[in-house]
Amino acid sequence: MMSDDLIHTSRHQAAVQRIAVLIADPEVNFASPLVQRLMEDGFDVCLADNANVAREHLLESAPAFAIVELAFDDGNGVDLVQAIARSYPCCRTLIHSRFCTLSNAVQAIKAGARDVLPKPTDVEFLIGVLLNRDLLQSMVLSSLPAPGTIRRAYIRETYTSCGANVTQAARRLSMHRRTLQRMLKRFQLL
Repeated sequence: MMSDDLIHTSRHQAAVQRIAVLIADPEVNFASPLVQRLMEDGFDVCLADNANVAREHLLESAPAFAIVELAFDDGNGVDLVQAIARSYPCCRTLIHSRFCTLSNAVQAIKAGARDVLPKPTDVEFLIGVLLNRDLLQSMVLSSLPAPGTIRRAYIRETYTSCGANVTQAARRLSMHRRTLQRMLKRFQLL
């Protein structure tokens, strides 16, 4: 019995032999480069835009791979990772989220995720990590942003989420207010 909320790339007999990938992310749709690339590689992609739909899909089929967001309107991505690990211990689960912090990553790994990647991530790199490919031999590493770029983006995102309040952002970032002001001035945000 197929739920109308579940979206599959294929519903014919050939899909049974294809490797299933569950993508539980409200931001991903069929126009996404990630979904298009997985379909080109011959995977049966199932999209779930909330945690309940993802759990329904887990009851209907056994995914070999899963890409999960941490934040859902109706649940938590870590709980979904635990459900996947309990039901399908061989499923390689990857967290791909905008809410990647060290504590979230530790929780996700303890729950059963194999890897945690922040958004945005290059599609080729994401698929390489998901499929456990040797990334040192590929050109994928050249597409990784520099650590300074990631740090600036995180500081900028935290600063804007605090409503441009330097003191509050400094508290969230666990740094001195004046140090953050200097950095923001250097990043040309002040």
